[in-house]
Amino acid sequence: MVSGTFPHVDEETLALYRRVLEMDLLDAAALEREFGPDEAQRVVRKLSEAHLVRPFPDADGIAVLRPDVAASTMIHPLETTIREAQGRIERISGEFNRLMAVYKSAVEQRNRKDCLLDTIADPDTAKALVRERIADARKEVLVMFGSEPKSEHRFQAILSADGRPTRDGVRLCVLHQHAARYHPAVQDHAAAITGAGGQVRTIEKLWNDICVVDQEMVFVFDHSGVVSVSQPAVATSVAALFEQLWSQAKPFQGKSVSRSEGMQLSEDVQRAIIYFLAEGLRDESIARRIGVSVRTCRRHIAEVLEQVGAETRFQAGYLTAKLGMLESAN
Repeated sequence: MVSGTFPHVDEETLALYRRVLEMDLLDAAALEREFGPDEAQRVVRKLSEAHLVRPFPDADGIAVLRPDVAASTMIHPLETTIREAQGRIERISGEFNRLMAVYKSAVEQRNRKDCLLDTIADPDTAKALVRERIADARKEVLVMFGSEPKSEHRFQAILSADGRPTRDGVRLCVLHQHAARYHPAVQDHAAAITGAGGQVRTIEKLWNDICVVDQEMVFVFDHSGVVSVSQPAVATSVAALFEQLWSQAKPFQGKSVSRSEGMQLSEDVQRAIIYFLAEGLRDESIARRIGVSVRTCRRHIAEVLEQVGAETRFQAGYLTAKLGMLESAN
C-alpha cells in the first residue's frame, strides 16, 4: 500500500471477504476455481490492499486476517506519525512561548515608555492622576460606575464634589446603575455634578468603573488602583459604547426617588436580574452587579419567580425567555 493512502472498504470488499471466509480451502488453485484465473488475482490484490489476506511465504496458500488485525496494521503507522507530529508541535510551542515572553516584555516596556499603558496600584496616586487628567480635559469626560454604590470612595476618587470638577465648557456625563439612586452619597454627588453643569443618568446594569477623557485616555478602576490606556482608538471605542448606554439611560439630578419613579426603577432592576438569572449567576454575584444588598436582590428574584409562575431559578430562566422578557432585559 502506498504511504498516505488507505483502502475504502466498499460493498465489493465486504462481499469478497465473506466469500473467501466461507471457502474450505484457500490457495491459488481454489481461488481460481471460485473466481476464475484473472478474477482470482484481482480478488487477492484487492483484499491484500485492505490487509485482509496475506500469502504464506514460500507456499501456495493464503491466510485470511482478522479485520481488527488489518486495521491495526494501518493505524499503527498513523499513530506513530501523530506522536512525532505532536512532539514537533510541543517543541515549536515551547520555543515560541519563550519568544512570546520576550515580545510581551518588550511591548510592555515600550507602552510604559510611550505612556500608552500604565498600572497605578497606589490608591492615592491613582486618585491624584485621574483628578488631574479630568481637570485638564478639553472636550468631555465620560464616567461609568458599575461597582457597589455603597463604596462611595469609588466615585469620590474620580470626581470631587466641590462644584467644579471640570473646566467650563467641558461635557461631563456620569452613568450609574438604577440602584445607586437610593444611596444618599450618590444623591449628594449627583446633585453637585448637575449643579456644576454636568449630567447624571442611571441604567439597569453596568460593569466596571471606567472613565474616558477627551476620547484619548481610558481609566479602568479595580479594587486598589487604576489602569490607564493612552490609546485614542481604544478610548474612541469605549466612548462609543458609553454613548450607546447613555442614550438608553434615565436622567438623575440627585433628588430622592418618587413612588412612581421607584416602581419604574424596580421594574428595570428586575429586568436586569432576569438577564443575570439567565446567565446562571448566583444571588451574591447578581447583587454585586446591580449594586444592591443580597437581601434586596433575593426579594427581587422572589418577585420575578412569582410574576412568571416559576418555582425554581432554572424554570424562571426558561419561562422569561419563552415570554419574551429576556429580550427586553437585553
